[in-house]
Order: sequence, then structure tokens, then C-alpha cells
Amino acid sequence: MANWKKVIVSGSSAELSELKLTGLSTQGSENTTLVINSSGEIGTRENAASSGTGGTSGTSGTTGTSGTSGTAGTSGTTGTSGTTGTSGTTGTSGTSGSGGTSGTSGTTGTSGTTGTSGTTGTSGTSGTAGSGGTSGTSGTTGTSGTSGTTGTSGSSGLLTLSGTTENGVITLAASGAPNGNVNSNMVFDNDGGNIANTGLLSITGDVIITNDLTVQGTASFQNSENLLIKDRFILLASGSTSAGDGGIVIQQGDQNYGDTFAYDGLSSLRWGVTSSFHASGSGFTPDAFMAAVVVGSTDDPDDAPSRYDKEGNIFVAGNQDIYIYS
Repeated sequence: MANWKKVIVSGSSAELSELKLTGLSTQGSENTTLVINSSGEIGTRENAASSGTGGTSGTSGTTGTSGTSGTAGTSGTTGTSGTTGTSGTTGTSGTSGSGGTSGTSGTTGTSGTTGTSGTTGTSGTSGTAGSGGTSGTSGTTGTSGTSGTTGTSGSSGLLTLSGTTENGVITLAASGAPNGNVNSNMVFDNDGGNIANTGLLSITGDVIITNDLTVQGTASFQNSENLLIKDRFILLASGSTSAGDGGIVIQQGDQNYGDTFAYDGLSSLRWGVTSSFHASGSGFTPDAFMAAVVVGSTDDPDDAPSRYDKEGNIFVAGNQDIYIYS
């Protein structure tokens, strides 16, 4: 059975190649002894260590006619004492098995739909914007208001908006007229969007993205509440094309350092744990391994998948015998 060793538990049969007892205390008397027959079976024998009975005394001789004394009779012999059987040694107890492997995580849900755009401003006051187009000289007629629709020809000129538009968003009406809308939930820093990419866009409300979101920098998530995920499985290392390590790090006292539960995909091919691991690492060396329990459909532990032939794993046979791999 290779390196699978049977664990002796109450009610199970066992075959031992050697039996030895140490540290036994002396008993005043023994009424029951252990005996081993020629087949190696151990049993008990009652009163096996008691002494034999003494022999009977001989009769005294008769007095001779000549007055001489007769010879004394001989004494009976003493019975031999029974031998004491040797005691058996106790079996060693098996080590306990560890828990099974955790499942992989599920895929993320789809994003929600985008919100509707804001309402457009009135077109009457925008007539003055016609002066910015190529036909700017005709902008003087803008006092009539209705002629402002001709401003579409000014697309090649500068866009001029009235009012305060700082921290705002420019939207277009159905007619193409621009509107400067101030949104208090969207804040741009003074250097936002510059070439050095040091600007900051802050949005205090909810954001719904209908298509894919690509982050070319580092994504950081901060949440004071527990993370709730509706998917049943989580896929880690989804960008990997080869074997590697991966797992979960629980930060302790130091930033980015903590205890780790991970899969050792480059060496032992087992789940393990370690401590003082930095979350930026790409590989880890387990301090200890998680034992797996294989529930077999046969009585032979060699029928277990070979990937579980690892130290500490447990096999429970179909007849309820227990084996541990060592």
C-alpha cells in the first residue's frame, strides 16, 4: 500500500509486525495473562500464573520386630509453577486530517445603464454666440433672438458660454446648442487632466458604466463595510497563462503584511499557510500544509487519486478503515 498507513481505532482489525510494552508496573498477583498461539493471535488465559499443588506426605514405617525403627516414608514432590505470558504493546494513534480545498470565486456582474442627460438651455439668449462663427459679422442681428439658430455655422470658431461653468459639464441640446451645466457631485482639481496625469476627478454620487472599464493605473478600493459578492466563485490570477502561486492575505500589524492562505502551484501543488507575507509577492513558501480527506468507494487506499499521495492526507475506505499518508 505504498506510504498509506492504517490507523488503528476501536473496533478495527489490525496486523502488527512487532508488539512491545514498556513502563509496566509490577502487580502483586495476576489472574489473567496474555498468550499468543502459533498463528500470531493474542488471547487470554485465566489462572495461568498460579502455583502447582504440593505433593502428599509419605506414611511412616512400622516398627520392626527387632525393636528397630522403621524407615520414614518419602515426601511427595512439589508441583511446578505455571509460566506468565508476555503483555502486548498498544498501537500508536493516527494524526487527524485537515480540511478540504476552498472553491474558486465567481465572475463579476454586468454594469448598470447610464443616466439620462440634463435639459438644454433656452436658445433665445444664445443668439449672441453667432458672432463667433465664420459669419460673425451677421451676429449683430442676434437681438431678434430667433436668428440664433444660424449659429451652427460657427463650429469653426471659439465657443463662448455665459455664466459660471467651473466644475461643470458641457452638454449639447438636440439642436446642437451647447449648455454649461454645473454638477456639484463632480469635482475637478485645478490641475486635473494635465499631461502629468496628476489631476483628480472626484464623484460623490453613484456611477453606472454600461460598457467595460479599463484601469491602466493601480485600482484601490476602500470600503468600511463587509464586501458582498453575489457570484458563487471568485477567479484569481485570471490573466495567468501558466502555473503559479496565489491566495488570500489577511493583514495584521504591518501595512501589506499578514497571514496567507494560498495554493503552492510552483512546488508542492498543495494548499498551505504562512505568516508575515507581503501582499505584493508573486510566490510563497508554506509553513504548513492543509490536509485533504479522500472518501473512497473501495477498501484500498491506493485507489485514491495520485495527487493526494501527500504527507498528512487521509483516506477513508469503503469499509470505514482509516489510512494516513506518510
